[in-house]
Amino acid sequence: MTIQEANEKRGFAKFRAYSKLMGPAWMAIALNIGGATVANAGGVASTTGFTYLWTIIPQVFAITIVCILFSRVTLQTGETPIGLMRHHFGEVGAWVTAICVFVVNTVFHVIQYAIIGNIMNTLFGISPKFGAVVGFLFVVIVAMNPMKGEKMVKVINSVLQWMVWILLASFLLVLFFVDIDWSGFFKGFVPHLTGESGELVTLCGLMGSVLAINVPTLGAYGAHQEKWGNERRSLSVFETVYTNILLVIVQIIVIAACASVLYPQGIVVTGAGTMAAVFEPVAGRGATILLCIGLLGSVMSTMVSQCLVSGYVITDILKWDADLTSKRFKVSEFIVTIFGVIVPLMGWNAFAVSKYGSGFNLTFFPIVSIMMMILANRKNVMGENKVGPVFNVCCIIGIIFSLMAAWNFWNGIL
Repeated sequence: MTIQEANEKRGFAKFRAYSKLMGPAWMAIALNIGGATVANAGGVASTTGFTYLWTIIPQVFAITIVCILFSRVTLQTGETPIGLMRHHFGEVGAWVTAICVFVVNTVFHVIQYAIIGNIMNTLFGISPKFGAVVGFLFVVIVAMNPMKGEKMVKVINSVLQWMVWILLASFLLVLFFVDIDWSGFFKGFVPHLTGESGELVTLCGLMGSVLAINVPTLGAYGAHQEKWGNERRSLSVFETVYTNILLVIVQIIVIAACASVLYPQGIVVTGAGTMAAVFEPVAGRGATILLCIGLLGSVMSTMVSQCLVSGYVITDILKWDADLTSKRFKVSEFIVTIFGVIVPLMGWNAFAVSKYGSGFNLTFFPIVSIMMMILANRKNVMGENKVGPVFNVCCIIGIIFSLMAAWNFWNGIL
């Protein structure tokens, strides 16, 4: 099935055709459905119940529209995100983008290693440090596999896709072990704010793990890696929306389970590993095992995607070939993931900086998004495909939402 044939189809036939041609969005969504996102969703639900369930919609809307923004500019120009910033904003713009993306990506990469150690300890009773080493080996095998050219890209995409489906299936099965408070569940979609500072910081922590600037950046690099052009613009929108619906489902499931089981007991989630552990006395070992499997899928897939982001950013800012099959790319990935695994092995508490990681996300997200939005509105960049007023309004809404979240977060922290 070619993209030209897929574009000519209609209805469900087009849906099926596009589903078979999906690619870069799996890298991006594997990055976003991570252990930090799941843990923060559990933290919000265990602290506030269903109160903030409604915020999932604006969160995912904001990240979806910015992912589409990045992809549209990349598909039109054929340039990488940092290459675009260098071309139109100079070296300062390129370095601002690189620093913003690299900082949030590296902070959360370290956090994933801490999470996987806790999950392996809960599931198998092994040392968290040994669990971190298992995660390291998985990342090296998948992200730096010895395949050549397109085969290597296909291996990574396939692994990430399967990991996402595994985590989604595991979380769905959890619902069969939990007595969901459906009345509270549906009330949770009615917008409501308590205004309490501690709750808002927790909520903004969840927003910060979802509104991650490395997500649209990786999606754009993935499209560039696979040499996608404007003929795949509809496919790009389709796969972005499709995969972000999965993000909505995962968050809803985690919040529904934690708000129904943990919130009434007054048990507060402080991390992904502890979330699975505290479920056992209330929901049984079966729910705990399923949660751990889902969490392992989310953490491992995210760790691989984070390595890819690091490789792209480092090679691109140093004006090397931003190609995940190159040796320099693999060396860049390896350096970052070595740093990630060393942190828990040294006994440092990565969770202590997790809330600041969310704050960095919320702060950097609008900066790079605004720069990309400026490019999307320039005719000398986009030609006849520059974005229209409706899309601009959607982007502005998403950016304002992230700015409000950033303000509330730092105001609560400081």
